[in-house]
Amino acid sequence: MIFLQNISLPTGNSRQFPFSIPAFKDLESLDFRNPITVFVGENGSGKSTLLKL
Repeated sequence: MIFLQNISLPTGNSRQFPFSIPAFKDLESLDFRNPITVFVGENGSGKSTLLKL
């Protein structure tokens, strides 16, 4: 199984969304110290339904 430990964000003067959001503006990387779960899928594929169960 693959575990995501960190994400490196682009550096420089990126003004495009989502890097223009103040919370991400000066952020260089995100480190995950605890396990996280990410649900990815097309619209209508049941992500919200799965969370409601």
